[in-house]
Amino acid sequence: MQLLPLLAWALLPGKAAPEPPTAGAVTGPGSVRGFLGGSLSVTCTYEPGWEKFPKFWCIPSTTLFYTCGKDVIITSESQPEVLRGRFSIRDSRTHRSFTVTVDGLSKEDEGTFLCGVRTGRLSRDGTADVKVVVLPAEVTPTSRDWGQTAGGGFTPSVTGTRGPSGALSIHPSSASATPTLPPDAPQGTRGTFRYFPVLAGL
Repeated sequence: MQLLPLLAWALLPGKAAPEPPTAGAVTGPGSVRGFLGGSLSVTCTYEPGWEKFPKFWCIPSTTLFYTCGKDVIITSESQPEVLRGRFSIRDSRTHRSFTVTVDGLSKEDEGTFLCGVRTGRLSRDGTADVKVVVLPAEVTPTSRDWGQTAGGGFTPSVTGTRGPSGALSIHPSSASATPTLPPDAPQGTRGTFRYFPVLAGL
């Protein structure tokens, strides 16, 4: 007889707790790339009802009993945005997505990671695999490196000496001086060296 009140209490309407995520509840980009020393961002999404669950970025576990071997960074219900060293994570509960940002990329940041929703000890976390590839630092040559002029050509430096007979000899400062071409020159046009400033001073 004492079980009847308990059953009646259990059947009373109330606010149901959100169901934990299931496999496939979290989606990610699959793979991302960044340059050594730079930064990258990874955005993962989750289904409605799991806005208050912690979101994480972690190294996968090597056992079947745990999802993560090590949490790199994780949010909480009271802290949807967390900053830890080079890593930050921000949970946008309105859009049901969270973004992980890594600054100062190194080779240690390369590999397969998990972005996911932490459900608790008795439930399997909802996760998505993300492969991170770190490329060598990108180097872009500048006009100073190549000696490029404003007109798109290349101007070698020249000097002139006058011999005993009075004849002028012109000496480029570099044996590999490159002719300059105007920006609108048709393809295949031969360039001319800019020796005119030296000749004009004679």
